[in-house]
Amino acid sequence: MSNVIDKEKALSRAKEIIDNARKRGFHLRLIGGAAVAILAPRGSSIFYRQYKDLDLVGYSKDRRGIEDLAQEMGLEPNKRFNALYGHMRLMLYDPVLDAPIDVLLDKFEMCHAIDLRGRLELLPYTIPPSDLLLTKLQICKITPSDILDVKALLTDLNLGDRDSETIIDVGRIVSILSDDWGFYTTVTDNLKTLIEHGEGAIREKLESLLKAIEESPKSLKWKARAKIGRKMKWYKEPEEVENYQGSAGGGT
Repeated sequence: MSNVIDKEKALSRAKEIIDNARKRGFHLRLIGGAAVAILAPRGSSIFYRQYKDLDLVGYSKDRRGIEDLAQEMGLEPNKRFNALYGHMRLMLYDPVLDAPIDVLLDKFEMCHAIDLRGRLELLPYTIPPSDLLLTKLQICKITPSDILDVKALLTDLNLGDRDSETIIDVGRIVSILSDDWGFYTTVTDNLKTLIEHGEGAIREKLESLLKAIEESPKSLKWKARAKIGRKMKWYKEPEEVENYQGSAGGGT
């Protein structure tokens, strides 16, 4: 199940699943590369990368509805995995795409955690772009596909004071990072690396975002952790989360 999926077919199928969830009264939203492709069609064409799965987010309170919808749409559950970890994540296989579908519940968690409760109502098909950008910048060892996704997002979207299909809410990012020194450290490390190798408008947006993060007031919790600094590990290895949640990959 590691076949490359046709992008347009994947996006069409994802929208079908999300629309059917909406009809049933609950929320599912895209996360990962497919979400980037919807929000940044131009950027994702310029900074092309392959897609091998779909990643969605829902709410744990809607787990039963998600499972019923999956059955109705012919999505095959990984019964063993879902029995063990279904309170936080559901694994499905879609015969239409011949690819896995990963459904995260309530939050995204790899090197750092992003609480997505109350965030799925903002846009019709994806998580908000500020959260989506953070999922790419939270990786302690940022991957080539994540770099491409960051560049794609910053090609199409501008920085601003709210999340929309064309704007990234800087305030949301600043608020999260100003309360979590570890998350702040990973993101700012990645921003500095991207700036070093960036150019043009993308570099300007990266520099603007970094400046806003650095200049924002920090919480007492942030300051206390900052005193310890890098002497203590400030992130989880993706493998740690993967092992905790099971053997399935957490690709985005």
